[in-house]
Amino acid sequence: MTEAYEKERIILSGCLVVNDKKEVLLLYRKDHNHYETPGGKVKQEECFNPKQCVLEDLNRTARRELHEELGNDIKVEELTYFGKAEFTTPKGKLAIAHKFLTKIVSGKPKVKEPEIFSKFDYLPINKLEKYPLSPDLKILLPKLKEKLV
Repeated sequence: MTEAYEKERIILSGCLVVNDKKEVLLLYRKDHNHYETPGGKVKQEECFNPKQCVLEDLNRTARRELHEELGNDIKVEELTYFGKAEFTTPKGKLAIAHKFLTKIVSGKPKVKEPEIFSKFDYLPINKLEKYPLSPDLKILLPKLKEKLV
């Protein structure tokens, strides 16, 4: 598997899973001691044109990662593009994270990668700054509050 890059930044894609209580589902990543959205690296082979991933490619990756991390038995609404954040990962890599909004319509999420994540929680969007968050989520927090609170 070869990761896709844009402007020397690794491309990530993930989901902001929200519920009717204005909470977002976040996974607690053990090695980084922070909450992050379900998501991960875009594979070059997931991009129709490996030199430039388009929205459809990013959407497909976000959906794949959501199911890998939370289970195949959950069904979600259509993914709606929310935005992107350019940042440096905790391991020092330059990255660009694309996020899609969605909502679970059926099924119960489960932590499917317990070696990486210790738990998931629905956290109130208007109080997210009180929690340890991934760098990309910190960047997107003002827009998330503006759009969803």
